[in-house]
Amino acid sequence: MNANVLVSTKDMKYQEWLEYRRRGIGGSDVAAVCGLSKYKSAMEIWLDKTGQLESAPAGEAAYWGTIMEPIIRQEFVDRTGFKIRQVNAILQHKRFKFMQANLDGIVTDPNLGEGIFEAKTASAYLADKWEHGIPDEYELQVQHYMAVTGLPFAWVAGLIGGNQFVWRLIERDEAVIDLLIQMESRFWKLVETRIAPEIDGSKASVELLNR
Repeated sequence: MNANVLVSTKDMKYQEWLEYRRRGIGGSDVAAVCGLSKYKSAMEIWLDKTGQLESAPAGEAAYWGTIMEPIIRQEFVDRTGFKIRQVNAILQHKRFKFMQANLDGIVTDPNLGEGIFEAKTASAYLADKWEHGIPDEYELQVQHYMAVTGLPFAWVAGLIGGNQFVWRLIERDEAVIDLLIQMESRFWKLVETRIAPEIDGSKASVELLNR
């Protein structure tokens, strides 16, 4: 793995973790930065990173995602026989230091070597998004993680509707990673200069303005 360890997260309090997340772009920020998130806008991420928006409390989906993460990780191990080690740290790209990664684990695949492991919970309404791959926002997230770590693939395991377990292999895509680096670099320049991005007409932007 080719990444800096920004800080250990072992025994780190939640508020301190949030402050470190504000210092860079994490995997859960990427879809919004690229304008492809249904739930957050680039403006909301910018306000958060510049300290102008109080972090919203984690919703039910995020809560259950955290609760289920170790169960999904163990189920993936039981079904595949692969090994996973946890990474209790915020990782940082060696060159683009604003690019951060909080990994659910590093998986050892006997055929492919070491890669990213990511655990997800999903509504049954999104089952079609998992039929032949994974939802776009998760694709961007793991490509971002591969950019930060230099790792060549990711296994994404998902529990859909509470009773359907799937896992998908996502290979490193250099064209996507190059584009992510360009887009994230432009966005982080806006954070550093405190120049706001344009507000788009997305539902996420409307909900932000209402807040």
